[in-house]
Amino acid sequence: MAERFQLVAGNLALDFANTLDNRYDAGRLVDLLPDLERLLAFAAQSGIISEPRARKLLRKTSAREGKRITERATELRETLYFLFRSIALRRSPSRSCLQTLNCFLADAHVVDVIVWHKAEFVRRRGESAKTADGLLWPILDAAVKLLTSPDRRHISECCEKKCRWLFLDRSKNHSRWWCDMRVCGNRAKVRRFHARRRKK
Repeated sequence: MAERFQLVAGNLALDFANTLDNRYDAGRLVDLLPDLERLLAFAAQSGIISEPRARKLLRKTSAREGKRITERATELRETLYFLFRSIALRRSPSRSCLQTLNCFLADAHVVDVIVWHKAEFVRRRGESAKTADGLLWPILDAAVKLLTSPDRRHISECCEKKCRWLFLDRSKNHSRWWCDMRVCGNRAKVRRFHARRRKK
């Protein structure tokens, strides 16, 4: 679980949606979540679970179950990406994406529990990450909160044509162009520099 993810979107669900790199460049397309191990690495780096918990889940999940969970994660990622992208492009979301999202919500089965804390009864969300399948719930929860909050108006898409990662634009004037200035912003600067040199 060594290779780190670029968590630059400002929201868990958007970072998860960005785990297909170079989405619009078929020759460089990279699935950053090809298997359960990488999904668990994403969950650990994102703070959904601890690294020891991730290693334990990896050990106790069968290859068949891991493949099923990875396929569900991919389906959720694609659904969220296209829902969030419709917002960034100021378009209506596709009906099929909304149906898929609602199916995930219906399957979530995360039940609140009552705990005794500091001499009081407190209502808390039940533990969802006891199984690897439960890792998707915090991502789904973050997505629903973002979709239903005013922050959704600040979802933007990276201007780098081959990147198109999504992010929450929290800049002062909501004028951020790139997912990450050090990566896509730098590429754009280098291209402009070379274009100017060619014109001379």
